[in-house]
Amino acid sequence: MVLKQYPTKICDADKNATPQRNRAGDKNIEMSLQFPAYISRLSRRWLRNTSGVASCHPHFGELLQGAFHVPEGRRRRTVRALISIHIPSTAGAEARVTLQPNRVGKFLPEIGSTGIHVSPAHFSKCEIAARLALDAFGMENIGATLEVRTFVPEGAGLGSSTSGVVASIRAVAEAVGAYRGTRIIAAPQLQARLAVAAEQASDSLMFECMGNAILFAQRLGTIVRTFNGPLPRMHILGFDTGSESGRINTERLPRARYSRDQIAAFGCALAVLERAVSEQSVALAGQVATFSAKMSETAIQNPLNKPHFDELLRIKDDTGSAGILVAHSGTVAGFIFDPTLSDLCTRVADASMSIAQLGFDRLGTFSNPY
Repeated sequence: MVLKQYPTKICDADKNATPQRNRAGDKNIEMSLQFPAYISRLSRRWLRNTSGVASCHPHFGELLQGAFHVPEGRRRRTVRALISIHIPSTAGAEARVTLQPNRVGKFLPEIGSTGIHVSPAHFSKCEIAARLALDAFGMENIGATLEVRTFVPEGAGLGSSTSGVVASIRAVAEAVGAYRGTRIIAAPQLQARLAVAAEQASDSLMFECMGNAILFAQRLGTIVRTFNGPLPRMHILGFDTGSESGRINTERLPRARYSRDQIAAFGCALAVLERAVSEQSVALAGQVATFSAKMSETAIQNPLNKPHFDELLRIKDDTGSAGILVAHSGTVAGFIFDPTLSDLCTRVADASMSIAQLGFDRLGTFSNPY
């Protein structure tokens, strides 16, 4: 290939430029190279930033998860919903998206047809979420690469799937914004809708966790109820009731089913939780968590049983824990303590010793957002 040479032009505007000596060395020539306009446009396009990086924190099980009657006009319908315990101080997932404007095609939000090269390859939910996000931002025909890193184990109930999906959606927004030269913020409601479309059921990690607590419909991607304040501050001792070989595959996990009486009881639990929020009562919040953990054990169909659950209830009572918190689709669990207790350290130490005797791994202690 022979590149066409364009003549140089001496510009008055460049008279203050540093003189350049020509090859003959006989005189100084001040010059500025002028290229056709389309080359300038191509250069700006080649130099345009096409990458975006974003992250999302994990959660630690659910304070409450079940089926709730929700008013809908003159009627009411039953909606599955949950209240997650966010842990924003812990790394969940990080995603990097790089747009490939030169790779265009007719892409679909289906595995193998997304036009997105994802790494690791088994992160198919993140791949689909990224495709849906690109479509939502008007980049339907552009391909991309997606790299995802997770820092929490899969199948434990820590939100590894949702944190990866949400990080991917946010990274797409960052990449598209960089490409267009303007900041793009994906609203939490949009993130929720895309996350549910990508993984069928999602946690509430895309919503602000430092403000009012929310009851989130994990299969609809909508907020069912907003409480009048945050959850009370709780000190939680986390542990894992399973092993790496015993992780829960949420895709194959059938939905728990509850009786009419159990669904009515979930409504009562909501009322107790509203009071817990109003009074900032750890004791009441712990009661709700324990109720929900028991419901997970006793659903009339497809309960998710935790090993030695009766023993865990005994440890809760013996150590003065306010309640037991579980992942309703994972293996982790935790004891809730009031952080204002004068003998908090002693109680946590006793509980740690007891769960070790059951063969469970202690994951550490943390406080929920407040």
